[in-house]
Amino acid sequence: MNISRDKLGALFFFIFSACYGYYATQIPLYPGEEYDVFTSQTMPKIYAITAMLVSALGLFLAIVEERKSASLKAGDKDRPYFDRKGWTQCGALIGLMFFYGGTIEALGFILSTIVFLIIGYLILGERRPKILFVASVPVVIVFWAIMTQLLGIYLSTGDIWS
Repeated sequence: MNISRDKLGALFFFIFSACYGYYATQIPLYPGEEYDVFTSQTMPKIYAITAMLVSALGLFLAIVEERKSASLKAGDKDRPYFDRKGWTQCGALIGLMFFYGGTIEALGFILSTIVFLIIGYLILGERRPKILFVASVPVVIVFWAIMTQLLGIYLSTGDIWS
């Protein structure tokens, strides 16, 4: 059996989502919460199910595309190649996620998320300062306002400010 990069990625994402869904069922509920419609397990379960559906669709489409290209193949020019730039960007984004996780308590949600988004956009190739600013600052401020002011969820203000 020939396994392509697309099939391997979809399969990995499906397995990751299934594990995430399993652990979502292990989130403890407060007494009496098991009768509520929306609990602390609800959104993680929805994320897991959605991710599993998307990855299953990706796997199905990769198989269909492979069969279609196998019947039309006129040589080896459709063969996937190792994309160094893509893997470098992926590694840099994973490193950026670790950086974000490590700085959110010290810098606070707003500042660390703005820095995370701007650096992420730079890694992905966006260089226009106006786009970097507009795609980062207003999005973070609106999200912060929704989470803290409307929903009453605590987001870290940062240790360096106190």
